[in-house]
Amino acid sequence: MIAIVAIAIILILIISFSLAGSAAARFMSSIGIEIFSPMEKTAGGFFSGISSNADGIFSYGKNMKELARLKKENQELKKQVIELDLSQEELMELTDLKRSLNYVQNVPVKNYVSSKVIAKNDGNMYESFVIDAGSNDGVENESIVLTGDGLAGIVYEVSKNYSKAISIINYKSAVSFKVLRKPDYMGVIRKNITVDTFEDSEGFLVGYMFDMDYDVSPGDMLVTSGLGMYTEGIPIGEIQQVEEDKKSLVKNVKVKPYVDFKNIDKVMVVSPERIR
Repeated sequence: MIAIVAIAIILILIISFSLAGSAAARFMSSIGIEIFSPMEKTAGGFFSGISSNADGIFSYGKNMKELARLKKENQELKKQVIELDLSQEELMELTDLKRSLNYVQNVPVKNYVSSKVIAKNDGNMYESFVIDAGSNDGVENESIVLTGDGLAGIVYEVSKNYSKAISIINYKSAVSFKVLRKPDYMGVIRKNITVDTFEDSEGFLVGYMFDMDYDVSPGDMLVTSGLGMYTEGIPIGEIQQVEEDKKSLVKNVKVKPYVDFKNIDKVMVVSPERIR
């Protein structure tokens, strides 16, 4: 502030001497040059710095706007990717349901319920599980539970919004089957059957043929026979091993199920009464 006042006084004196006479004016002018030259350089640097800082501030603001735009664009792209993934997942689920409906072709579309598994038993395998559909959704006791790969199990308890089911690998479960290539060859799968020659049966089904003379072999496909609670023609699995028990006069089979009982997510539930 003091420097500004001093500069103003000197300017006034220069103007006064300029009006008074040329010699004095030249003298004061030279003094002014000596005084103001360094100050002019300093002021020039000062204002140059201000200009540079101002450019930096405006550039910073511009960069922040660009960054915000890029973030918004990135979020929109992520949203599009998520929506695309969801669309693909929904398409796969619909494809699986269509495959399931092929097993029970007489089912009207309105007569099945699509649901999600929300809980399961302890352990690696889905021997029993809970689905997020109940009587309010049309689920009934003894409804058949399917996945896109085949038979999963049956509903044994129903509440308004939830249902409990046991899978075909549960020891309480029993499924009557027939051999796809030879429908006259029939048998039953029961998890509680113990066959000493079948090692490492976790995740597999164990059953027996009704007649020892039935010529079955590994690779034979098994489907539901229509006897009992399950409708006919639902895929169960493939025979992996065959053993004859000559003491009991039965032919035992070890079956690899089509359904992955370590990972069940979406299922379709159909009432047996609606498909008979």
